[in-house]
Amino acid sequence: MEFNSLKVHGIWSVALIAAFSLGSTFQSGRVPAAAELSDERNPKRVSERGGANSSDRFSPTNTSSGKTTDQLIESAFGGTKLPLNDPELLAKTAVTSPNPVIRRLAFAKLLESVTAENAAQLRQQLEELGVGGQEIRDFNYAWGALGGAEAFATAAAGNQRDLESLISGWAATDPDGAINMLENLPDDLADQQRRLESGLVAGLADRDQDQAAEYVKILAAAGNENANRLMSTVVGEVLRENGHLEASVWVEGLEDGSLKGTAMDRVAGRYVQNDPEGASQWIEQFAAEDYAAEAVREVGKEWAEKEPLTAVTWLDQLPEGEGQKAGLNSALGDWEDRDPAAAGEYLNRMPESAKRDSAISGFAIGLAYQEPATAVAWASDISDPNLRESSLIRTGQTYFQRKPDAAKTWLENSGLPQNIQKQILNPPERRRRR
Repeated sequence: MEFNSLKVHGIWSVALIAAFSLGSTFQSGRVPAAAELSDERNPKRVSERGGANSSDRFSPTNTSSGKTTDQLIESAFGGTKLPLNDPELLAKTAVTSPNPVIRRLAFAKLLESVTAENAAQLRQQLEELGVGGQEIRDFNYAWGALGGAEAFATAAAGNQRDLESLISGWAATDPDGAINMLENLPDDLADQQRRLESGLVAGLADRDQDQAAEYVKILAAAGNENANRLMSTVVGEVLRENGHLEASVWVEGLEDGSLKGTAMDRVAGRYVQNDPEGASQWIEQFAAEDYAAEAVREVGKEWAEKEPLTAVTWLDQLPEGEGQKAGLNSALGDWEDRDPAAAGEYLNRMPESAKRDSAISGFAIGLAYQEPATAVAWASDISDPNLRESSLIRTGQTYFQRKPDAAKTWLENSGLPQNIQKQILNPPERRRRR
């Protein structure tokens, strides 16, 4: 995948597009539909959508009025003109203008005016004006994209702590240079290693998701503990640019293993939100693979929130494995919230098996907050001794939190070992505050 300059500049062009859209809306009195705003925030989606006016829509001249963007803003806001030839004044306008559209437009124009030579001075001015958050991250991205190693060195020497977005911009235009810097990170930046890795991978993914995934694979092979989180960053960019259908195909091409599982889980979460049946058909072909367990669980859980019986029935017929068990555990926990009686009837019809045990565990743990006595009874029905024990501890702790006297009476007659009873009577602090 070749580098697309529009994509690197997309972060700050979004602001210009959004402000222009608002300006046009103010003039026409029309409120844009949510679908239009969604498309306008993704230049690639707009270009793919095509149509006779798709390119004109974002040209400097609005074809419906014959006016440029600046002229539209000027007419909409009573003669306001942006100081296009004065970056320092643009920076001030981007912060101090009382009009939010003018501020956004000014900041977009400021980013267009950034050069490797003036970036450091503009960054200092923005800091003095109190700019932070996403705006300063966008500025740093632009600075890194334009200035590369020199920009990074200047920012680091100034003790700036928000270098993550700067290295993202650098990696999007000069991946080899950014990678080399990170591999030879100065000692005084060692405490930022993890954040800089995140920024680097995000920038690589802006440029080429395949290259980013390959770099994460190298990190994983070297024992990097954050590799799965970094892969999730890459997949997020694939989803943003291509949507869940193309992302599902892209994920299938990854090497089997933990990283692929992480990627599948992320895609499954988006896929099932849009098309539960389609997501189930996609992921079930990997249901027997341990690395896909979390993705199967994700599809089952999200589907069960809408159609619990359909989701549980689908999970029940999958090949036996960790995915099926994890999915049933989550799905029954959600079904319990909607219709505990129906969920309980389904469990009673299931033959004794590992998947039934997992389903009961999820159901009991979910039920414990509303009906703790019933929940511990269900947990006691789990066949696997280890899962039964852990489920009794979880449900028992909630029982003790909700109804301490009744829980103590139950424990006295439970026959549970003393070490288990002690754990139930001493729930973790986070569970106490549930």
